[in-house]
Amino acid sequence: MGENRGLWKLIPVILVAVFYAFVFFSNLLPSGLTIQGFTALMIFLVTIYLWATEIIPLPVTAFVSVMLLAASGSVGLPDALYGFGSTVVFIIIVGFFLSAGLIKSGLDKRIAFAILRRSHSENSVFIGLILMTAFLSMIISNTTTTLLMVPIAIHIMHQVRMNKECLLLGIAYAANIGGAGLLVGTPPNMIGAEALGWGFFEWMVAALPFTLIMIAMLYVSFRIFFRPGHREIRKHLVKDLGPITQEEKRTAAIIVLTLLLWITSPFHQIPAIVVGLFAGVLMFLFVYGWKYFEKNTHWGTIFLIAGAVSLGRALEITGAAGWMADNFMLFTGFTNPVLIAFSFVIFSLVITQFIQNTATAAMMTPVLLGLSSSLGIPATMMVVPVILAVSMTFLMPPGTAPNAIVHGVGRVKTKEMIKVGLLPTIFSVVLLFFYILLMG
Repeated sequence: MGENRGLWKLIPVILVAVFYAFVFFSNLLPSGLTIQGFTALMIFLVTIYLWATEIIPLPVTAFVSVMLLAASGSVGLPDALYGFGSTVVFIIIVGFFLSAGLIKSGLDKRIAFAILRRSHSENSVFIGLILMTAFLSMIISNTTTTLLMVPIAIHIMHQVRMNKECLLLGIAYAANIGGAGLLVGTPPNMIGAEALGWGFFEWMVAALPFTLIMIAMLYVSFRIFFRPGHREIRKHLVKDLGPITQEEKRTAAIIVLTLLLWITSPFHQIPAIVVGLFAGVLMFLFVYGWKYFEKNTHWGTIFLIAGAVSLGRALEITGAAGWMADNFMLFTGFTNPVLIAFSFVIFSLVITQFIQNTATAAMMTPVLLGLSSSLGIPATMMVVPVILAVSMTFLMPPGTAPNAIVHGVGRVKTKEMIKVGLLPTIFSVVLLFFYILLMG
């Protein structure tokens, strides 16, 4: 019975394959779309369905999409494998370097117990975690922040029996939101700022107020959905770990050094990836060995994000992304600049649930610049809201690295992410609409 139910779920995939074959052999391609673009679009639809239903594990679906891109010839092999060499994937690996050090040394337990000692209730624990996560995500990668915070949250969760989805999704969503606040928080910010000719200060002025309001809205969303209580935390459950160990000191020193080098990168110009890889070498030398890292790293998360980046790359270079954007605008029929900008916020928000937000930003930014020029709409009004929107991804694991991490490492199911993420998504859409109105 279970096998038959699984086969029924594959019917939409079979229908897409039949439709693709019909269009291919009948030479009935949609106007303005090449066979490569059409093929990439069909692979995208199949991937969306498999990720949404989790018929097969998400990382396996990512491999399937990469295999289909390469086998179909829609893109060349280097572009099909593009995600596996992307900076986003290496940032995740760097985050795992630091996270493994936290766990191996026991520093995650010490930080978790320090938070609990200073918290009076579940509600205050939750507030502390999302504020700490959002702040760190503004100044370092939101990916690294999530990997540092998840082990701490897991220890807190086990100690005081707090809801797993509340803590882990709170961290992921706070990292997504916080990362949008400052230029260095997440790669989409840099893509948008570079396209507009902006620097650190201009991005901060435009994005930080929105980010701060969204953090407040995130708290409201979780208060409504989870109702974290004001029940007093039993302090006797918080263990005394004794004096800090040498291994903890070494781990803390490596993490602090890494963060300092990242924060001061405008002065020394050392690439963030190089700093991160150096931190990994130090961890291997002074904290743990390769076997420990191999065992405690969730490789599926890395493969998931790599596949999502490759898929976004294929949609971009085959012209499928531009074709979707152009036809979406024709479909809406909007002529008002505010409604045009807002429609692309919705479009990008939907697309980026299924491909990595950096890929969405990379493929949408040139399209938006071209449209703003041809329609006479200020580029900032088109680009900035969309860049903010792709970080407000709360429904699906592939959209952002923080989402993928809590799905893989924290084992949060996709259906739970969708239920919890719906309310903050609605808040972000409403807030972005008013943001566009103010810009207009």
